[in-house]
Amino acid sequence: MNQQLLSQVMASCVNAPDWLMKKRQLAVLLQERFKSTPAAEKIMAAWLANPSLAQLEQSVGEQTNADQVKAAGLHTTGWVNLPLFTAANAYPELLQENLMEKAISWQDSQLNAMHLALLNGGRFIYIPDGTIVKEPIELTVDCSLPNYHNLVIVGAGAQAAIVEHQTATGRQPAYFGTELLLGDGARVDYYQSNRFSAVQNHQAVRAYQAQHSVLNMYLALFDEHDLTTDFYANLDGQGGAAEIKMVTIASGQQVQDVQTQILNHGPHTVGNIVQNGVAKDKAVLNFHAVGKTERGAYGANSQQQSRILTLSDECKGEADPVLLIEENDVNAGHAASIGKVDADDLYYLESRGLSEHDAQVLLTRGFLLPVLNQFPDQKLREKLVDELAQRLEEKHE
Repeated sequence: MNQQLLSQVMASCVNAPDWLMKKRQLAVLLQERFKSTPAAEKIMAAWLANPSLAQLEQSVGEQTNADQVKAAGLHTTGWVNLPLFTAANAYPELLQENLMEKAISWQDSQLNAMHLALLNGGRFIYIPDGTIVKEPIELTVDCSLPNYHNLVIVGAGAQAAIVEHQTATGRQPAYFGTELLLGDGARVDYYQSNRFSAVQNHQAVRAYQAQHSVLNMYLALFDEHDLTTDFYANLDGQGGAAEIKMVTIASGQQVQDVQTQILNHGPHTVGNIVQNGVAKDKAVLNFHAVGKTERGAYGANSQQQSRILTLSDECKGEADPVLLIEENDVNAGHAASIGKVDADDLYYLESRGLSEHDAQVLLTRGFLLPVLNQFPDQKLREKLVDELAQRLEEKHE
């Protein structure tokens, strides 16, 4: 199978630079060395049974050389937005050094290696040093192919808001990956609310942060399908800060396994995780939150809070808070709770004429909105509140 897949990968790289073709072929060989997980096995089995190596690339017009392509992707305020494979030829140094190297590593897991090997497309966003982007950068696509990847590089002192709302329309399991690389003193607000069509899916958002950079992640997981996630921020430089705020709903027979981690590597770094989730029907919702403070990260602050509300006797929730501390001079704490809906609250609402479904909708909104209302962009917040309302109206057996 490897030789056949290697040939298919080579054929799909006909217009790619040599370094990218070799890297993707190495990923095919590397993936067999990793132990797999049950969720990854389901995805891998579907990919290997019918490898999809078509390329999803948005047009940049009739440009044929690198300078013309760069000009086509250059925004009037100085930042770049190009299809990923196009950028590999136009900005080879930036992509060779950074694509699946510093944030999502293609050498970390079987799923990551195969994601690179079977890569179908994505976007490349480059914001040069000192550039302040006033309007949100929207990463929106309906993607019929399973492996889509965004690489976002934000230079020193640059500022931007990134809004990712992507839909996987194909039936094969999807892997959506986004890498956020922040230079010294950069600031990024990142919003994500993706949708999937396949039964089993994976999404990863990983960040690498240089000194004094600030990243705020705002995540809404309102999809109906089985999902594993990998949300991660590496505070490599001194004085960096990362905050991850997330809300999620699991319903029907859905299984959500949410991995969230902030690594305090540099001194005086600040990491904060806040995640609220609701499980109902026969769903399973797992929160695994990790705050790791490495030796030498003196003066670091690592905090996390995970809360799950269960609305039925048949659903399951697990909150697994972990603090790994290798330095003495730090401030760290965690809180986790799993609780059933209060029977008295439910009875009170039903006694006022509400159905059980409508009562659960009100309780869910009351549980998730305190986090959702902390998302700073009003227009985006209102959009997510509307998505939440639509999600709550869906009924499952």
